[in-house]
Amino acid sequence: MLPGIAPSLAPLIRSPKVIQRQSNGGSTRATSTVLTWSATVAGNWIVIEFGCETNGSAPTTPAGYSLWPDGNKSNGLGETVSVFYKAATAGETGVTISHGNNETCWSMREVNAPVGTIDFGTSVVATTTTPDPPSVTPGAGGTKPTLNIAGAAYPTTSVSSYSSGYSNGLAGVSTGANPRRVASAEKVGVTSSDNAGTLTLAASQATVAYSYSIR
Repeated sequence: MLPGIAPSLAPLIRSPKVIQRQSNGGSTRATSTVLTWSATVAGNWIVIEFGCETNGSAPTTPAGYSLWPDGNKSNGLGETVSVFYKAATAGETGVTISHGNNETCWSMREVNAPVGTIDFGTSVVATTTTPDPPSVTPGAGGTKPTLNIAGAAYPTTSVSSYSSGYSNGLAGVSTGANPRRVASAEKVGVTSSDNAGTLTLAASQATVAYSYSIR
């Protein structure tokens, strides 16, 4: 126990912490470089939420990264969302993702949880103003300090609000006439599972809602 820390608060001291977060997007091209972050710390998680138009080929998982279990998940109307993740090596400042001739957008987080695990909910496809990220139960077992991320990918419109209780929202936006978007926010807590509430969009769109937890 740390001196002066109440027992009820001590677990939060060990909760995963977002070291840096970035979001961006670009016009139609064959590769996207996700960068503009500070040099990473070895062992931290890098997690990239990647939205991609699908006029060209789907994105290719970059070397050294893993692709979430849902693969390149389509919203059924010309966009996919993928989540790429890895344990960082010291000093990384970016990664290039190949994806055919498409518009793309992304959100990136570096998370300080070097002995942690990452688990994903099963993404939900719907045409709606209120995409509902799935529940996620981390596989490590028991109630532990956890960083939960909940978000959605969608075209054209904008996010009006994130899931209740979530903060530090990120919204990556492409730069074409019909922009692609990924938007997500964070919640830290001591949990055994999490079921985030809905996001609210400014207009109804084809969406892919997603969630994941790092503990």
